[in-house]
Amino acid sequence: MKFRKAAALLLVAVMTLSLAACGGNEGNEQSGDSSMTTSKTQSVNTSKATSTAYVVESKYYTDRVVVAEVDATSEQFGADPTGKTDSTIAIQSAIDHVCFRLKGGTVYLPAGNYRVEGRIIVRNGVTLLGDYVDPDKVKGTDYGTMLWVYTQKRFKDGLSVIQISGSSAVDGLTVYYPEQNAENPVDYYYTIDSQTDSCRTIKNVTLLNSYCGVTSPTTGSTGMNTIDNLKGTILHNGLYIYSDADISYYSNMYMTPKYWASMDGSFDPPAEKTVRNAMRKSNSSGVRVQNTDRDCFRNLLIDGFKYGFYSEKPDRSAWNGSVFNATVKNTEYGVYSLGSCAAYGTNFSECDIQGSSYAILNESVHFGYVNLYNVKTSGKTSGSIVNLSGEDMTYTDYSKTIPMPASTKLFNAVTEYGADNTAKSDSTAAVQKALDAAKANGGGIVYVPGGEYRIDGALTVSEGVMLLGSSYYSCNSSRYGTIIYAYGKDKEIVTVNGKKAGVVGFTFAYPENGTTDVNNVTAPAEYPYTIKCVGEKTYVKSVTMISTSRGVLFENSDNFIIDRLLMNVWHNGVKVKNSDNGYVYGIHVNVTYQWAFAGNSSHCKNWLATGVEVAYNGVKGDLGGIMIDQFEGKLLTLFEFVDSKDIQLIENFHYGAYNFAKLSGSSVFFVNCEGARINDPTGRLYTLTNNSSLKGANMISYGNPLNIEAGSTVVIGNLDNANKPNTNYTN
Repeated sequence: MKFRKAAALLLVAVMTLSLAACGGNEGNEQSGDSSMTTSKTQSVNTSKATSTAYVVESKYYTDRVVVAEVDATSEQFGADPTGKTDSTIAIQSAIDHVCFRLKGGTVYLPAGNYRVEGRIIVRNGVTLLGDYVDPDKVKGTDYGTMLWVYTQKRFKDGLSVIQISGSSAVDGLTVYYPEQNAENPVDYYYTIDSQTDSCRTIKNVTLLNSYCGVTSPTTGSTGMNTIDNLKGTILHNGLYIYSDADISYYSNMYMTPKYWASMDGSFDPPAEKTVRNAMRKSNSSGVRVQNTDRDCFRNLLIDGFKYGFYSEKPDRSAWNGSVFNATVKNTEYGVYSLGSCAAYGTNFSECDIQGSSYAILNESVHFGYVNLYNVKTSGKTSGSIVNLSGEDMTYTDYSKTIPMPASTKLFNAVTEYGADNTAKSDSTAAVQKALDAAKANGGGIVYVPGGEYRIDGALTVSEGVMLLGSSYYSCNSSRYGTIIYAYGKDKEIVTVNGKKAGVVGFTFAYPENGTTDVNNVTAPAEYPYTIKCVGEKTYVKSVTMISTSRGVLFENSDNFIIDRLLMNVWHNGVKVKNSDNGYVYGIHVNVTYQWAFAGNSSHCKNWLATGVEVAYNGVKGDLGGIMIDQFEGKLLTLFEFVDSKDIQLIENFHYGAYNFAKLSGSSVFFVNCEGARINDPTGRLYTLTNNSSLKGANMISYGNPLNIEAGSTVVIGNLDNANKPNTNYTN
């Protein structure tokens, strides 16, 4: 329990730092990093601007629709896609414009070769988007949007090419160092690093010949980050994770010498053998971690490093992550752990791990176990290891690519229909007019730019319509992104009514459901679901909910998608009824999301945050403890599945609920999930009734066991309950 309380406090610190970062750069005269560029910096104009959003016409990446605020190659900013001149300042200026003047959105960098001599800071609420070409499918020299990096900075300088701020993203970029040399490697710093804050996304990124790949901040804390589809050749450290708190997701990462070695001959690539020799000589690691709390890894290839996974000796929290479907090969040490968590251990399932010296060497200073389920090892193993086997848990992901809207016509709720992005007046009617216009068009994109919006009523999204905020990726900010202040209490704020329709990129906050009185804390109110979806292939993507009563309801919605949902929720997180073949990914529930808004949001400035002593029903205590133990721990069921078959529950987490999941007449397959601190004695990790079935691997729990009614079945590999031996479970 002490471990989890420490993790919760760490996450509060992460949230607080994230809020500071959200406002800390505003008004600064900076554009890029002056220590890394010969160009003069430019002043940031923080005066308000009008959205000029448009639909991106990608040359290569055509299976999704994207709305951008600016094109960095436009005359206004001047990035050079021919690579003849340095584009650092131009790209940075576009990012700063979107952050400081529009409160978030997408900067588009079309296909081309961009010379980068400095550092690009992707600021709060901004996505830097390129035109992505999969390196496994590239033809000749055309990698889509490609950054050619020319810099003299080295590892000792600690300056990356791209730095990601909180609630920001990089998507669709290929990075190449023309002056890198496999025989005498140039020890550049990490290609991508990050500020000390939360909710950063790296997606569809290729690092062709980096010395170091991606790193967390090496001081402070971070959390709720996502890397998805990272490919490349990295000579020293692929991914370094430091002080990552509750909880980040790393999936579809393929790090191997072949990407550099197989480039077109015009790049003069080195031989694969030369690259492998350089990697082994550099004391390299595919994934290196320290002080991480419950990170999830899935679908990895780690090839050619000295160490596949390297867990450093912790000075605070030990490694209790979960790894599913990782292939580690051509290494000296497949897994080398000095820091596995004593309470939970480190879980590996359905993996193939090779090491010429050791496949697995566990020398954890706190005597934590490395837990294996259906793991094939080639090489010696040593140390505290629990080796389990059982039913095959391999599977094929359902697609989490959301459907294209029926039309790519854009309906801007502010510039065309008069929605108030200052939240001084109710915008329900204006946004609904835009939605009705898209419906009349037979579908389309209703775009609500970055800003604050008051919604007193309810919105309806029709078939083939996408309701889109300023970010396609997770946002944890009270100042950036598209924030909806929900004052409606009688029905869902958004109803998605029709197939291939959904909601992307919003924060919903309930100002009337926060804690304001230290002497008389009231229980959270009961409202309907924030979002209700009815119809095949409906979706909710990259949505944050603050102090919501109920999150998302899918009803009669086969093939539905949830892709990243951050919440503090009091009664029900996600409910699914009569909906088969659904994909539920990346849900993260913690009361700290409310604390992040407390005192910082214009509509929630009277909310109290943790650290304040309050009274509730005669009980006195810290507000955080009251909220978790008296409210979440007695009210919240995170998932409820009713008469719904073949649901995939991938990498989902809560801290402090009453139940993790209830299944009635349903079947669920899960990977890398956690129900932390199930508080009430009658609460359960899973409850199964009416001939339900549950199957999966890597389940962590601090709390009560399963409740299985006769006729229901459960098969779990690597069931890890704190301070108890890791086991399988089959009934």
